[in-house]
Amino acid sequence: MAGLGRSACALAALLLAVLLLAPAARAQENLRLVEQDIKAGLLYNFLRYTEWPHPPAPGDAVVVCVWGDDPFEGRLAPMAGRTVNQRRIEIRAVHAENQLNGCALLFINAGERANWPTLRQHLQGRSILTVSDYDGFAQAGGMLEFARVSNRIAVRINVAAAQSADLQVEDRLLRLASVVGARAP
Repeated sequence: MAGLGRSACALAALLLAVLLLAPAARAQENLRLVEQDIKAGLLYNFLRYTEWPHPPAPGDAVVVCVWGDDPFEGRLAPMAGRTVNQRRIEIRAVHAENQLNGCALLFINAGERANWPTLRQHLQGRSILTVSDYDGFAQAGGMLEFARVSNRIAVRINVAAAQSADLQVEDRLLRLASVVGARAP
């Protein structure tokens, strides 16, 4: 009988822990969902406040590409079909370098960090705005990096990387971000 009492106490303690931790887990998931919504909105603003040397022809789309798995879990879908600077936005998943033609903005999933050096070399000389959310992306030659600072989403920008791709970043975007420099490749 004493063994049954211990099992019942252990089960009750486990259920109590699950009940207490479940709201915290839901809150953490909700925070992550809000974070992805904020990042999706920021991507739209990055498109608004960046000038490409050869803008798309009238009627052509501005293509936002996602390299690797989509960390936005469909939150970019509402952006598809909207317009930015009088151009329709198209969202595209890409997984190979030969799929990058036409991309104006390339979001690199943090899980693709190990592939960034090779991808960066492939992007040299192309006017594609690169964005990621892994720590150190801007220092490693990426253009825009999402970061967490004091429990909020911050943006780091590598102006030299943007300039080397012949992209002009408007002051509005520079005011939104902290400027960092890149390490030598």
